[in-house]
Amino acid sequence: MTQLDFPSLLKTLDEANSPKEQIALIKTAAAKNTFTCDQVIQLFEKLSFVKEQLRVLEILRSRIDDIGNSFQIVEAFRFSKYQKKARFILKQPEDVEATLAASSETETELPALMKPAPFLNLLDALSEQKFPKEQFYLVELAAYRNSFTSEQVMLIIEKFKFPRHQLKALKILRYRITDPENQFVILTALDYSSDKKKASQLLAIPNTLSPTTPIMTPTL
Repeated sequence: MTQLDFPSLLKTLDEANSPKEQIALIKTAAAKNTFTCDQVIQLFEKLSFVKEQLRVLEILRSRIDDIGNSFQIVEAFRFSKYQKKARFILKQPEDVEATLAASSETETELPALMKPAPFLNLLDALSEQKFPKEQFYLVELAAYRNSFTSEQVMLIIEKFKFPRHQLKALKILRYRITDPENQFVILTALDYSSDKKKASQLLAIPNTLSPTTPIMTPTL
């Protein structure tokens, strides 16, 4: 957040007399400041009801500095129905895989590579989820606004217990790989030859954004 003393805002929210007053304070602060995803979550914690948290998200959506880390905001909602509403507010497409497939044909460059600290947060968040559906929500959010190295993709799909879920995650992430010349490492996350073959077929898609780097053959 720029300019404003964020701890002071949190204290003021604690002293507010009603949810309506809290939202008015946040709206006023948002007019001249921006926020990180972590700060948005801290604001949520000052609100008693989910409907107020969603309202605040609507207010702050365009004021988030690190929108690529918005998976953290969705994870802050405990139930999937509220996570779905948060995804809608954040303008997350319903079918991320289809959206990425289409955009890969028109985009001139990949989104920025996810930085190490947020990436570790993503891995932790994936480990904490109880169901694959919730893990996919996080992967889709992260993939929509970030790109990844082959090693990062490998670490992500390792968080899924079953091969079918690993392959489903790869179907999404394959459009966001910055170093396709190294994508062979992704196959090491899979245990069975049949699954490695399926992964290899998924990774064989054309990628015009990341030109393949040839592997030099030593001269004999």
